[in-house]
Amino acid sequence: MKYTNRHNIPQEIINAVHNDSYNKGKATISATGLLQPPRIRLLAQENYEKLTIDVSDEIWKLLGQSVHTILERANENNEDVITEQRMFTVVNDWTVSGQTDSIDVKSNTLKDYKVTSVWSIVSALKEGKAEWEQQLNIYAYLYQQTTGKTIDQLNIIAIARDWNKNQYLRSGGDYPPSPVTVLDIDLWSDEEQEDFIKQRVSIHQEAEVDYLINDKLPFCTDEERWRRKDTYRVEKKGRKSAVRVLDTQEEADKYMEGHKDIKLLKVVEAKGECVRCANYCDVAEFCNQYNEESK
Repeated sequence: MKYTNRHNIPQEIINAVHNDSYNKGKATISATGLLQPPRIRLLAQENYEKLTIDVSDEIWKLLGQSVHTILERANENNEDVITEQRMFTVVNDWTVSGQTDSIDVKSNTLKDYKVTSVWSIVSALKEGKAEWEQQLNIYAYLYQQTTGKTIDQLNIIAIARDWNKNQYLRSGGDYPPSPVTVLDIDLWSDEEQEDFIKQRVSIHQEAEVDYLINDKLPFCTDEERWRRKDTYRVEKKGRKSAVRVLDTQEEADKYMEGHKDIKLLKVVEAKGECVRCANYCDVAEFCNQYNEESK
């Protein structure tokens, strides 16, 4: 992997980014990898030496690592808390690993720290966040398989990197009252955890075999690509911005029917952007699914 520095970030920060100590151990796949789309994971493996990432894109990751290190040190002498424990189990002949941030052995509570945005926290409180729920349930299963002990509660400790007190005082409502929010995560049954992990392992195994034999990768789904919904723009001749943006063709047509300038209007379908592909996928340049759609 190669790093660029488009924004002239100081060398000491670059050194810290390079000093990422993450290691999945002797596992075939990590919990993080298990939750990735197979296409992304396999393209990243194949093109690792060609990957180019700007240091600026790793700053929030660096902040997250710093928070984890500080919290780990703060609890290192606490016998009731297990921190940064990597666990392993074998599923369908693959070794799966995961590393928990913190386990309170008295209350059997598994905690994971997330340095994230206010928007992510508000969204998780309103609608839940499937990836967080899946990740923590994988960890709970790994802990049970490794130690023989069960987890009774799952928590995300979300630290909002962009929290602002003035904004909280102005907005009220959904805005978090503190930069730290504790979210209760649904704990699945042992059977649900095992079935989910087996399913994910099978998906990745099948993708690897198909890629090796047929040089084919499964397409990422719209959900995996964070695809926004399609919209219908009512545009007016001579105007750059849309007069109205609506969710369906029917709504757009109805809007035009009663408009005084109907002869100057037209409806243009705007395909929903695949946000992950366009802005957050490190292997987008190697992905034929994304590149063919972008032509």
